[in-house]
Amino acid sequence: MILKRMMLICGFSLMIAPAVAADLQRASFKNGVQLIVEEDHSAPVAMVQVWLKVGGRDEVPGKTGLAHVFEHMMFKGSDKLEAGEYSKIISAMGGNDNAFTSTDYTAYFETVPSAEVNRVLGMEAERFANLKLRDKDFQSEIKVIMEERRMRTEDNPNSRMFEELSAASLRLHPYRNPVIGWMQDLEGLTIEDVKAFYKKHYVPANVTVVVVGDVDFKAVKKVVGKTFGRMKSKHVEPRFNPIEPQPLGAKRVEVKLPAQLPMVAMTIPVPSWQPNHNDRQVAALALATEIMAGGKSAVLNEVLVNGQRKAVSAGAGYDPFTMGLDLWYAYGVLGVGQKVSDFEQAYWALMDDMGKNLPDERKFNAAKRRLIANEVFAQDSLYLRAKHIGILETVGIGADEKDRWLTLIRQVTPEDVRDAIHIWIQQARSTTGVLIPKYTPKAEEEVKP
Repeated sequence: MILKRMMLICGFSLMIAPAVAADLQRASFKNGVQLIVEEDHSAPVAMVQVWLKVGGRDEVPGKTGLAHVFEHMMFKGSDKLEAGEYSKIISAMGGNDNAFTSTDYTAYFETVPSAEVNRVLGMEAERFANLKLRDKDFQSEIKVIMEERRMRTEDNPNSRMFEELSAASLRLHPYRNPVIGWMQDLEGLTIEDVKAFYKKHYVPANVTVVVVGDVDFKAVKKVVGKTFGRMKSKHVEPRFNPIEPQPLGAKRVEVKLPAQLPMVAMTIPVPSWQPNHNDRQVAALALATEIMAGGKSAVLNEVLVNGQRKAVSAGAGYDPFTMGLDLWYAYGVLGVGQKVSDFEQAYWALMDDMGKNLPDERKFNAAKRRLIANEVFAQDSLYLRAKHIGILETVGIGADEKDRWLTLIRQVTPEDVRDAIHIWIQQARSTTGVLIPKYTPKAEEEVKP
């Protein structure tokens, strides 16, 4: 979904010599903790990631933002670690650590010398099980998070418009709420809300430990068994994963904010990957999106920006690795004298054409090469390899499917791309958001649809 691209993440990729990925090795513990290891002995480094099956989708109305708030609280100290001490220890061993929260998951990660993996796993388990949740820390962090929201969203007209668009696009699905939370919800959260969230979601059965790098599976399994594996088992309720009602017709939202340029965006709920159920359809949709928005020859840019001059920039996005659905999106940023109505008309005419005719052979082949190359190059990054494993496992696709995705992309045909656009990218299924700058009355008049 859209806000997933705006996820609250600060990380890095550790680049090493090209590696030959080993088979995934797994272990399950009685309390529900899962372990996945991919050994890579090309350098004495390892990536440790602890994934939680909890994100923005697991919050209740009026309590949005709790998953992200709790991510911050995980760095505020535990029984054996003072506030900030965890990161200092990681830094002292020559490593780096951070975390991110999304709609479907929360993850904590460290890149460290492989000799320190056992120690890191012990510290991760210690703060997971024995976190100190103090009101003074919460009061400090909630102010930081509210300021983060102001900077990232409220003071950014494009982000604010996308947030309103997401909320209008979905009637039931929790993806309609921002991961960082609505400001009025953040203002009402308490330390008791945080403690209740911790008790409910930070339980062993929600944990997947992913380790990629210069490690021995048996040794890692032994350490995880003595740390995460010994935590008391707790009941976990099924995650809220509703079926979003099919759109009954096109919707529209207009947002008037101080901005330099108007913007138009369209969202459409589309399926995410469900292995052996919609393989061909989802791979085709991913390739179609790459044809539209990837590389220098992207169709949206070539036709709507350079050719017809209906916008100064345009793009699209799709994430097939989510729980059930994604909000496919396309957008155009308009310049002086360019009209919203002209862009929309040209955009839907282009979609209609792409849904009836086969894609240009050169663009089709180039887009396929890019998708495959991106997956291959990602294997040079311990961070990206572990992240891909963690995402697939946490959203329910399954980490063992990771290599099959490339096979599916290779099998997509031009007919598949055409059909995917025809079936899913329909105006009647869309929600359109328009950002109308309100700096002068004249400007508002120029961009009226």
